[in-house]
Amino acid sequence: MTALPGLAPSGPASVAGVLTAAGPGVVWAWIALDVQPVPDRTSGEGSDAQRRAEAARADAAWLAGQWDPGAGTRLELRYLHRPGEPLRCCLLGRVQAPTADAAIAAALRLRDRLGVLPAHVRAAPVADPAGVGHRLDPFPAHPSGLVEVRKPIRAGWPSRPDAGVAYYLAVPRFAGGAAGWEPLWQSVAGLEQPFMLTVGLEPCTPSAGFLDMLTEVARNFRRLATAAQAGGGALRGGRNAVLLPDPFAQYAAPLYEDAQWRYRSGVFRTRMTIASTGPLPVPLVTTIAATICGPHGDGESAYHIVVPEPDELGTAWHNVATLDNLQWDRAYLRHLPGPVPPGVRLLAEVMDAAEAASGWRLPPAPSAGRPTVFNVGGDYISVNGNDNQIKNVGAAQDDGPKRRILLVCAGPRDDEARDRLTARDDRLLRAAIQRSAERDRIEVVTLNAATIDDLRQALMRGPFDIVHFSGHGTEEGLVFEDDDGQPFVPASSALAELFARRKVRVAVLNACYSLSVGGIAAIGTEFTIAAAGLLSDPGAVEFTRGFYDALGAGLEVPDAFAEGRGAAALKGHSFDAVLLRSAERPKSPPDWTGS
Repeated sequence: MTALPGLAPSGPASVAGVLTAAGPGVVWAWIALDVQPVPDRTSGEGSDAQRRAEAARADAAWLAGQWDPGAGTRLELRYLHRPGEPLRCCLLGRVQAPTADAAIAAALRLRDRLGVLPAHVRAAPVADPAGVGHRLDPFPAHPSGLVEVRKPIRAGWPSRPDAGVAYYLAVPRFAGGAAGWEPLWQSVAGLEQPFMLTVGLEPCTPSAGFLDMLTEVARNFRRLATAAQAGGGALRGGRNAVLLPDPFAQYAAPLYEDAQWRYRSGVFRTRMTIASTGPLPVPLVTTIAATICGPHGDGESAYHIVVPEPDELGTAWHNVATLDNLQWDRAYLRHLPGPVPPGVRLLAEVMDAAEAASGWRLPPAPSAGRPTVFNVGGDYISVNGNDNQIKNVGAAQDDGPKRRILLVCAGPRDDEARDRLTARDDRLLRAAIQRSAERDRIEVVTLNAATIDDLRQALMRGPFDIVHFSGHGTEEGLVFEDDDGQPFVPASSALAELFARRKVRVAVLNACYSLSVGGIAAIGTEFTIAAAGLLSDPGAVEFTRGFYDALGAGLEVPDAFAEGRGAAALKGHSFDAVLLRSAERPKSPPDWTGS
């Protein structure tokens, strides 16, 4: 493994598959998980395109939930190809702390968090520190065998005398790429040399200075994008000259206006690297870049392929092997007319979760009867001779009865808060089940960005013992989205009738004002959990954790409800919801004030 500068792996790395290295006052720790797709068992329901889109939404929601800048966290999704072997995927993570014990503990927490994956994939922790090292540093890259895919930095020249700068710079955001990556994987599978595609993310919080820069540049470009009167005195006929809108300012203003809101919180510094032991075929590199990042609406390419100079190759590979983000920029910035301000250079690296998800695609579930380049045939995969058992949360190990949970995550499309809520509840629910003795008898199915039709069709594929709704509620009912991504509130009575018709045993309506539905749904469900008014977000988090901890331990719903409320109370939060039994109405009218 390529060590951090002046460092070597240290002794405590033998603990539980954690690789460590120590420096002055800091210890770094790395972990790895091998990831494998779960064969599609939907019996042909829905088109391949629909299944790919659903998997992509699940990946994006999961990724949004991984934003946590604590402990200097770095995340990496890595695909590795060796000729004659199935394509392999692994997740890597790095943290840092003042002591080895603290670093190892943080690394194990990160590994547990990363292991709670969307339903179409499953993972196994790499138990051997040497195996972690092999995945970090899998082969020596060829001098012509490494490139990065980055956002382009566009330059322009002012057309107005009041620009105040000698040249302009703008950074377009990463546009979403192809929904399906199958053609890309087929191209990679045919390579006759080892190959890697790896995407590194560093969760970070934008500084006030960076946000101020975006606001100021956006304001200046808006001014220059609008016609104005020239100062300096009257010209012909006593009238001032008109300054026409600057074309580059018209292009750049919406980019910076979007950036100042898109990057206000929860961003990732991003690195996308392609590497091989031989020279990289140019058509393959172009295919990968175009697959990850599609063109903008005007046809403009939204990526830049960057090749390191010979003396930069060591830095580039150091980033790959240690999950670092040291800059190497000579070829990247050479075409620009002058120095790049640090804030603009950072803008070229940062992405929100939606952008980062363009390059963060977990392995797709293979369609029934179709060949796949991934290994899905057994319970084990092998990387550099290290075997790892793959386990999936909710995958039954016997034929006993199974409790099925449908997690319904709903809300307006492109709602970042919704994506975070989705990922949080999915992670909490699955983690609670994974800890439980009953994990092999519980299956979780997640609906992301659910429409009412998605819910209806999923219940037809049931039965489900529990429906857990996570999203927004109003006095009129629960908020879904329609086919255009707009909010839609179905009639509460019709929704309650759907639960009854599909024999849902428990409805957990984790949304504000959900008693507007729950009071009716309780007529046909054995248990309903709903809120009369506003729900505390921290309280809802702790309730979900405690409730599913209890169900996983084999407790019945009333005890699990009490455990969930107690878990919230222990953390100093309240969960102001009620448990209704079959045919039970609320004892008093809902308090719509939320007080």
